[in-house]
Amino acid sequence: MTRPLSAVMTLFLGAIGMLLTACQNPTVTLSDGALRNATASGAAAELKGIGYRLRNRLKCHTPASNTPQVVRVHCEGMTTEGQPVRVEGVAYDADTRHPRQEFVILVGGREVIRKSCLGLGCKDQS
Repeated sequence: MTRPLSAVMTLFLGAIGMLLTACQNPTVTLSDGALRNATASGAAAELKGIGYRLRNRLKCHTPASNTPQVVRVHCEGMTTEGQPVRVEGVAYDADTRHPRQEFVILVGGREVIRKSCLGLGCKDQS
């Protein structure tokens, strides 16, 4: 199932907000999962839009080094043709009303997408 941009970005920003307000409690685990899911879904939609199909859902994680100001997400996977896929996402000023986001997607080690948002309906402002 693909989600429209507004749903992906709402999940992403909501996850960032929840990550900023809790330390190792169920809310953090839930929001961490929402962030990973939103990034995986948005990246899959972007890749599909330029002709890449994923073998399986991207596996994403958020590093423990995230801070209230800088939140990162990393994803890995494989295309149906066997090329490795890597997604790096970061939100700067994540603790403000206007975080600056950047997502970079690499296929086979080559950058194929660099945008400030992911998913269907994304209006990239980069």
